[in-house]
Amino acid sequence: MYRVMIADDEELMREAMRIMVSDVSGFTVVRTVANGEDAVEVCKTEKIDIVFMDIMMPGISGIEASKQIYTSNHNITIYIVSAYNNFEFAREALKAEVREYISKPVTGALIKSLLDGYSESHKKYGKQTDSLFSILKEKDFKKMYYRIPQIVNEIYSDTGSDPEQLKATFMKLGQSLMSMLDWLNEEQIKCEELFPMTEVLLSEKKSLEFWLFNVMNYIFQQVSIKKYKVLESVFRYIDENIKKDIGLNQIVDHCNISQGYLSRIFMQQMGVSVIEYLHMRKLTIAKGYFSFTDLNIIDVAFRLGYNESSYFSKVFKKYEHVTVFQYKKSLALEQDNALKSR
Repeated sequence: MYRVMIADDEELMREAMRIMVSDVSGFTVVRTVANGEDAVEVCKTEKIDIVFMDIMMPGISGIEASKQIYTSNHNITIYIVSAYNNFEFAREALKAEVREYISKPVTGALIKSLLDGYSESHKKYGKQTDSLFSILKEKDFKKMYYRIPQIVNEIYSDTGSDPEQLKATFMKLGQSLMSMLDWLNEEQIKCEELFPMTEVLLSEKKSLEFWLFNVMNYIFQQVSIKKYKVLESVFRYIDENIKKDIGLNQIVDHCNISQGYLSRIFMQQMGVSVIEYLHMRKLTIAKGYFSFTDLNIIDVAFRLGYNESSYFSKVFKKYEHVTVFQYKKSLALEQDNALKSR
């Protein structure tokens, strides 16, 4: 059951909205408030999925309240409701990333249409979120490595290439995943601050694969560090030296940890060996080079600390199941198809 809050300074409107929302299967109104400040506070302390927010209320406006709610919780969906059919209001609402700007009078049919759309959308992207949650619980880094491109393709297939829709979808997905860390930390971690979504990222599907990979890698690391504090220095060393020729020996020497102990706890937390983890991190960067630069195999191998390009090619084929040449050819075909579809 999705939990809805109604924020409106008119009591009659609150009651009318409560009845209309309650008539839609799967939704329940858990709170009604008369101003923006209360709406912000409720969203900080209670689980709220959807807010219907009046734009003009005593105190802060519905737009300002929406911005503050998104600052603390990007998972909440907000619909701005207004008696003013004003372009500037609508533009400000879009800036505040509200889901939709709707004009009064509001009808039961409109509310049902909005909520049915929300429910359908949540079912679609809930599947991807559940899949990644499951991988995190299974502690299977390799499974994540292969699942990420599929998930990005699924989202593109459902959403299309509209940058605003993509940003909203990926941010919701990222923040939902970050919520797994809430129980580990006193303060909520904000996905948007750690992994900002830029226009450049939104312009390329491959960029979003790398973005989602980095979000998941961060969560894997944080969960592991919470279990074994010693892994904090291990991951820091790997992050700082991922483009260098590093292996297990360098890591254990630098982090003052026995090889046997590191291998055991790393496998326990990540589901892969340290070396496998290093390869998948490096290959993700390599795919970025192949996607967005003209660097050849030798240059990419050298930049990622592989002393021999033949060895890099062998590793690439092992994990990607295609040669570098085949991978670059598929990239070119994908880019041609993307251009034709625009």
